[in-house]
Amino acid sequence: MTIDSIKKAKNISSWVVFAIALIVYFFSVERTGSLWDVGEFILGAYKLEVVHPPGAPLFMLIGSMFTFLAELLSDDPSDIAFAVNMMSGICTAIGAALVARITIVLGGLALVGRDNTTDASQNMSLTFAGLASGLATAFCSSIWFSAVEGEVYAMSTMFTIITLWSALKWYEL
Repeated sequence: MTIDSIKKAKNISSWVVFAIALIVYFFSVERTGSLWDVGEFILGAYKLEVVHPPGAPLFMLIGSMFTFLAELLSDDPSDIAFAVNMMSGICTAIGAALVARITIVLGGLALVGRDNTTDASQNMSLTFAGLASGLATAFCSSIWFSAVEGEVYAMSTMFTIITLWSALKWYEL
């Protein structure tokens, strides 16, 4: 198989990282609430209430959508906790996929610069570099612990990665 463009390398790498991370997180995410603030965040998202300062309003709004879906699909109250916990897993999987894309963009810039194009062997190398960086991000311990419970850190990590990806996307234009 030849990867003839850097765009194809980014797509393959980021989708594979997203799929692997999401599947692993699905099987390892907390099924109910865990210690510390997780129960507060799950209940806050379910009831759409303010949690301890600073409140995390965006997390509560998006978490409320996930609890709504959980209520539609199941009558079991523990599925509400699972839905909010899975939201963190989805956010982390998105972040890891974007790290793979970021790695490929920066690798391409390092290999050939901004104005030149990469060849098939460089694209293959960049694909594996993206896979390695994305999976390393998804499964490093500090990210992993945030990805499997309903805390704000996974969503915060995702938005930080989106900011860097957006800056690189702008630079590519």
